[in-house]
Amino acid sequence: MLRACHEREISDLGSGGLLEHTAAASELREIEDADLADKLATLCYATETQGLGRTVSNVGGFQSCHLPASRHAVLTKLISLVQAPFVEYLRKTRRGQPPRQVLAQDLCVSCQCEHLWVNVNRAGQHNRLHEHGPPLLSRSASGIYYPRQAEASAPAKVRFYDAGRCVEAAPRPGLLLLFPTNLLHEVDPVWPGNGDRLSVAFNLFVRWLDQPILIASFAGDASEVKRLLGSGADAEIADAALGFRPLHVAAEAGHVEVVDLLLTAGADPEAVTVEGWCPLGLAAAQGHLPVVKYLLDVQGASPIAQSFEAAMATVETVDLQHGFSGRLGATAVAAERGYVEIVELLTGR
Repeated sequence: MLRACHEREISDLGSGGLLEHTAAASELREIEDADLADKLATLCYATETQGLGRTVSNVGGFQSCHLPASRHAVLTKLISLVQAPFVEYLRKTRRGQPPRQVLAQDLCVSCQCEHLWVNVNRAGQHNRLHEHGPPLLSRSASGIYYPRQAEASAPAKVRFYDAGRCVEAAPRPGLLLLFPTNLLHEVDPVWPGNGDRLSVAFNLFVRWLDQPILIASFAGDASEVKRLLGSGADAEIADAALGFRPLHVAAEAGHVEVVDLLLTAGADPEAVTVEGWCPLGLAAAQGHLPVVKYLLDVQGASPIAQSFEAAMATVETVDLQHGFSGRLGATAVAAERGYVEIVELLTGR
């Protein structure tokens, strides 16, 4: 059975419906949380004011660089509310079946945010035809959430294209769309006289947690991890689909106490997943500075033979179709995500 981790914490999701008219499965939901919609609108404008932008698909509008969900409480809340719709999306795209090798009896499915950015479009501004990258073993979905925005007489719709067909959706506060990362889509220009068009977009990794110690490590439940280890649980057990061990999920989720427990129990700090992620790389990718510091202290490695300036200069050439391991890999992914303090630590600046 597929179920979302922390399912009881997301009961305020609306019932929602399905966006059915495209061969590529998509999910449409309403997140009925006015406070969340208000705070995310504020974040969109604040990020624009800070000038943390880039030009990718946006034509004239503002598109932010990656924003770390772990460092913004409102983004952390958004991703937690996406968990249940994400599982429904996987049920649909996988016809109700997890990977064959995964133990499905007590499977807990989670998502982790790979990239997240905000968009602000005003009159005449739009987003040209684009996608959010190729799907990978773990990169499973893209999402768009619409925060509070002025009601528009002629809303700038997002249009999805697949197999010669077009599906469109008009933005409204609280609307969540989930769709394949490689599904082509574009956004209409904002019509003159209408208000600003705001959105939060992201890519999601799937995590197949099919062991109690994986679930507890992901949740940061140190007392349960300690109990499981004391009862003979294997600190090195891995899920059969992606090869994530308890230390991987704990490091990625930023749980220092659980990381300490697992290392004390003999977990390998240099173990890599099927896609090539090590715990240090996962912590760096999510911006968890305390976990990065802890793992560096445990491993006792010297700074990489690369300057801070050289590391930051490689951002545009980082290959995101595989995981990142070792100190050099952690530096590369931290630079790509914009975690300057982690790059400084890893390069010994």
